[in-house]
Amino acid sequence: MTTSYKLEAQKKLKAEKKQLREQEAMQLKQQQEAEDKAHQENMARIAKKMAIINGEVPVEKKKVVKKTTTKKKSTTKKPVAKKKTPTKKTTKKKTK
Repeated sequence: MTTSYKLEAQKKLKAEKKQLREQEAMQLKQQQEAEDKAHQENMARIAKKMAIINGEVPVEKKKVVKKTTTKKKSTTKKPVAKKKTPTKKTTKKKTK
C-alpha cells in the first residue's frame, strides 16, 4: 500500500511535468513559426533576384553617397623626456 503523501507527491510531479510539456510545445510552435517566417522571407528575396536575372523587373540603381572623413589632430601635447647627451670621458695624460 502506498501512503497518501506519496500519492500526493506523484500527482504533484505529474502536474509539473504536464506544465513543462505544454511550455515545450508552445516554445516549439513559436520556433517553427519563426523558421517558417524566415523561410518565406528568404523565398521572396530569391524570387526577387530571379526576376531581376530574367529581366522581368528593372534593376533599381542605388544612389552612391561618398562620405568624407576628416582626421582630427590631437591638441594635447605629450611631455617630452629630456635627452641625455653623451659626455666624453676625460682622462689624464701620462707624462714620463
